[in-house]
Amino acid sequence: MVLDVEMPMEDALTEDQQEIVESAAEMLYGLIHARYIVTNRGMHAMYEKYRSASFGRCPHVFCQGQPVLPVGLSDLPRNYTVNVFCPRCHGLFFPKSTRQANIDGAYFGTTFPHLYLMTHPVSLDFIYFSPSDYDLIPTLNWNKTHSDHFSMHYRFTFRT
Repeated sequence: MVLDVEMPMEDALTEDQQEIVESAAEMLYGLIHARYIVTNRGMHAMYEKYRSASFGRCPHVFCQGQPVLPVGLSDLPRNYTVNVFCPRCHGLFFPKSTRQANIDGAYFGTTFPHLYLMTHPVSLDFIYFSPSDYDLIPTLNWNKTHSDHFSMHYRFTFRT
């Protein structure tokens, strides 16, 4: 019905009906996408996107630009938009791209990143530093223009 260009004039939809049909078609396509990306072909397609960092990179400095994976907070449509999951720090973030930020999270599902990482363990191409590998040294920085303002920073030094 959505792609049928030879629809008779007497069966033409009103604007409201057309909008409902297009919205339902978009939701159906998104839910099919959520099922497709957990198949072998879908996993391979997502692997290529992950390798090219199509979904962005983790904003944390310690993650050193680790590519992120899309994840939904709910499998039910129209509840939450998509977030991105960092496999290095296990953080959830809003995507930086406004285009990606408007996608429904159900179109990726709640289990995709975890299933992906179990299927492609070599995607974890990083060395994980545990807290016992480095020291945190707090430093205070005073604001020279306002003597009553200061900020605290941490300097990371790795143990050898």
